[in-house]
Amino acid sequence: MKLERLKITSLNKINSAVCTPEYGSCDLTSSIVHFGAGNFHRAHQAVYCDTLLNQGETQWGITGVSLRSSSMRDKLAPQDCLYTLAILGEQETDYRVIGSMLNLLVGPEDPEAVIELLADQQTQLVTTTITEKGYYLKDGVIDVECDDISYDLRSISLPKTTYGYLAAGLIKRSSLGDLPITVLCCDNMNGGGECLKEGVRLLLAEHSPETLPWVNANVAFSASMVDRVTPATSDTLKDKVTQALGVVDTAPVATEPFSQWIIEDRFAGARPAFDKAGALFVEDIAPFERVKLRFLNAGHSMLAALGYLAGDRFIHDALRRSSLARFTEQALKNDVMPVTLVPAVIDAETYIAQVFARFRNANLPYAALQVGTDSSQKIQQRWFPSIDAALEQDRDANYLAFAVAAWVHFIHKALVNDDLNDPLKADFVRCSSSGQSSDAKVFLALAGANKFRFFEHADFMASIHQYHCVINDIGVEQAIEQHF
Repeated sequence: MKLERLKITSLNKINSAVCTPEYGSCDLTSSIVHFGAGNFHRAHQAVYCDTLLNQGETQWGITGVSLRSSSMRDKLAPQDCLYTLAILGEQETDYRVIGSMLNLLVGPEDPEAVIELLADQQTQLVTTTITEKGYYLKDGVIDVECDDISYDLRSISLPKTTYGYLAAGLIKRSSLGDLPITVLCCDNMNGGGECLKEGVRLLLAEHSPETLPWVNANVAFSASMVDRVTPATSDTLKDKVTQALGVVDTAPVATEPFSQWIIEDRFAGARPAFDKAGALFVEDIAPFERVKLRFLNAGHSMLAALGYLAGDRFIHDALRRSSLARFTEQALKNDVMPVTLVPAVIDAETYIAQVFARFRNANLPYAALQVGTDSSQKIQQRWFPSIDAALEQDRDANYLAFAVAAWVHFIHKALVNDDLNDPLKADFVRCSSSGQSSDAKVFLALAGANKFRFFEHADFMASIHQYHCVINDIGVEQAIEQHF
C-alpha cells in the first residue's frame, strides 16, 4: 500500500506517539523572514518558533528565503511546508512534526516578492543562517571585489546577496513610514549583527544614501549564539521517519537533544518571546561566545587531533580511550576554565559535562577529520587566546602546550595520508618538503601563532617542542600517560 505524503490533511494519520502541531495554519501569520532555510534553521530557530506557536503566540510563523537552490522549496511545498524533526538521543529517537514554516520563496525566481515581503509592515523580524560564506568576508571585512558584492554595488533590482535583498527591502519599507524591524544574525560568527549592518550600509550608501537616517532610526541589527548539531539528511533517516510516522516525509531533519540560543537583546520593533521557548536574551553576547569557543569548540579540536593520531575515525571513539577523555577534560578544567570569564547563568563544570555527553552520542557521529577541517584557522580562536591569558596570569598551560604539539603531529600525519583539508595545505606541504616540518614553530607561525604573545614565550614554546618530541617517540596515548 502506498503511503500518503506528510501534509496538513494527513496529520490525523500520523502515529499518536509523534508530536504534531497544536495549531492550525489558518490561524497563523508570518512575521519572520528567514534567509537560509536549510537543515540547521529547521532544527533550531524554526523549532523555537514552533514552540511559541504551540503556546498560542500565533504571529511568529516563518517565510523562508533561499538565495540559491529551489530544492528545499520543491520538497516542502507539497508537504504544506511541514517536516519531521528527529531528535537522536543515545538510547532512543523522538519525532516531532514542525509547522512553523508557512512558505518558502526562492529569491532568484522572484526577487521582487522577497523585497515586498521585507517591506510589508507585518514583517517584524529578519533572521539569517547563510553560513560564513554568505557574508563575503576577507580579512574580517566585506570583500567588495567578489563577484556577488560587485554585482549588488552596481544594482540591487535583482539582488545576489542577503545584503542586497535587505537594502532593497529597507528602501521600499522606508517609503511606507516608520515601520521598525530587527535583523538578527543566527550564524556562529563574532559580530554577525554588525556585519549585516555594514553590508546594508555599504549598499545603501551606493544606491540610496537618503535611506540611511531612516535605517538608523528604525532598524536594529542584532546577533545571537546558536548551538545544535544537525547532520545532513540521509535516506536512512527518511526511511526511519516514514516508519515512525506512517506517512512519507521527503525532507526530515535530524538533530541532537541539546539546543542553545543566546540572543542579543537589541530589537527595534516587536520581539518574539523566544525566552518562553528556552532561548536566553542577554545584553552582551560576547562572554557566551567565548565560553562556546573555549570549551565546546576547543575540546572538539583537541579530540579531533588526539583521536586522529590514535587511529580513531570518530570523536566518540576517541572518548572511549580513557587517556584522551581524561586529558581533554582536564585541559578545559585546569588550563581554560581559570582564565575564562563565564557568565553567572552558566556553571562551567556543568557546561563541560554537557559538552562531553554530546560528543559521546554515537547516533550523531562527528568524524575526527571533519572536525579537524580548517584547523589552522580554528585553533586561532579556540586555543590561542586561552594560552595568552594563562601566561599573562603566570598560570600553568601544560595541557594546552601538549594539545598544540599534538596538532602539529595531526597536520603532519594528515599530510602524509593525504587527509588534510585546510586552506594552508599548500604551505604545510611546502614546509614539509623543505624539511621544516620537524620544527613545530614553523607550522605554528603558518597558523597565525606569531600574532599571539605566547609565540615569544621561551618556556612555553620549549614545552611544545618537548611534547612534540615525546609524541614522535612514543605516540600520543603513551605521551599522555607519561606526562599527565
